Amino acid sequence: MNNDKNIITDENLLSQIINNIENKIPSSFIRKGDGENIVLGYQKIDSIKFKDFKHMMRIMNIRLFNLNFQRYVKNELVKSFTECDVLGISKLNQRYGHWAIEDEVLSKYKLEHKIFCDMNFHMNFVKYPNQSLIKNSLVRQIISKRKIGVISCFNVENTINLHQSNLIKWIEMPKQKDKLYNKKINQKFYNSVISQIKAYNSQIDFWLIAAGIHGKIFCNVVKINSGIAIDIGSSIDSWVDNYKSRGYLKEIKENFSL
Repeated sequence: MNNDKNIITDENLLSQIINNIENKIPSSFIRKGDGENIVLGYQKIDSIKFKDFKHMMRIMNIRLFNLNFQRYVKNELVKSFTECDVLGISKLNQRYGHWAIEDEVLSKYKLEHKIFCDMNFHMNFVKYPNQSLIKNSLVRQIISKRKIGVISCFNVENTINLHQSNLIKWIEMPKQKDKLYNKKINQKFYNSVISQIKAYNSQIDFWLIAAGIHGKIFCNVVKINSGIAIDIGSSIDSWVDNYKSRGYLKEIKENFSL
């Protein structure tokens, strides 16, 4: 069983990210949440039902009957976890719902001996309401005076520029649960993203990636093509002053409104 003693601190993680950026070490820093547990656990762990998997496919804009692409995504997701440098997992007090199968997922996919960090490390990247700069000093060091690539549904060039950095490439993702048929994600979409990563990797210090399950896979594509990727998830919503998408962001907004 993996307990909290096996999870490095956010400070150690952020310091490692800085070191890898400064030394241009290809790397991938990703998080495994409940959605990833659903995708990996479906048809392998009894508690994960078809309705859970169906819901996850809708959130991630994958057509339910695109079975070949679903298999591709699952295989690439496993590969991304296997090859990442540090893997974010849930702490013991977070293991409820679909996080309750954390150890079972890690065991089934032989991930027990990875270097682990807190899956919520992305919260350090939150921009607080009415503030221009990120509060965390290590995160500011990461994103200041850099050449940055972004894979997200949001254009965050303004926040990047405020940290004296340049947005070299933005690869736009469809918003989660997009109802438009032409916004569904498929192999053609993936091929386009992978081609763009390869084309721009040498011009970029690192990529900030916020794309759900897809983001973990793209982080690995960045790494195997000699780049650095950081999975910052929903924290990027705050960079465009959107505090409605997640409970923790709503709480931050409410506390700043008091």
